[in-house]
Amino acid sequence: MNKKKFAVIISVVICCAAMAAVETLVEPAYAVKSALKAAVFILIPLIFMRSAKIKIFAGGISLGLKNFLKLLALGCGIYLIVMSGYALTRNLFDYSKLVESLSKDQNVDGGSFIWVALYISLGNSFVEEFLFRQVAFLGLCELSSKKTAYIFSSLMFALYHVAMIGQSFPLPLLLAALAGLAVGGFVFDFVDEKSGNFFGSWFIHMFADLALMTIWYIHI
Repeated sequence: MNKKKFAVIISVVICCAAMAAVETLVEPAYAVKSALKAAVFILIPLIFMRSAKIKIFAGGISLGLKNFLKLLALGCGIYLIVMSGYALTRNLFDYSKLVESLSKDQNVDGGSFIWVALYISLGNSFVEEFLFRQVAFLGLCELSSKKTAYIFSSLMFALYHVAMIGQSFPLPLLLAALAGLAVGGFVFDFVDEKSGNFFGSWFIHMFADLALMTIWYIHI
């Protein structure tokens, strides 16, 4: 494995392992955890990329109006799909208990929910897409096969989230979430492969998180 490819892979694994430990073992206040995550997911890859002399935005960062409108339509479609899935399964799973557990884990109540929801939808999605798409996917696309990049970035994206929610979700829902996250990672990768940057998947990620925040709000 060459130095540049190793730098990408090890930086992503270190970031995921570090934040999974923070999420499950340290469990700091939400604001502290969010700040740590932003620092870890952005600074560590930048340090590794710089040391390996990798250009992290080799594909540029532009997003034209036509692409913006396409992403807006796709984002709305993602929102409707998630909400439809919720409507179809709300009688199969007790979402109120799930939301209660998540709210307790994150110290979220009706008063703080709006700020947490805004950060998750806008800030957290940005941080995650930077790591899993700009670094783990697009970074590897330049250094290895696209197949490797797709599998690695999607798998790390799914495993990281499962590590966070594993204690809150029942096993059937956890497995469904793992599969859904992996598929979602592939979709995000596909979008970014066309544009050469992570802004497309960030936009779509926002809508998916907005749908999840809607479900959360319904049961909070």
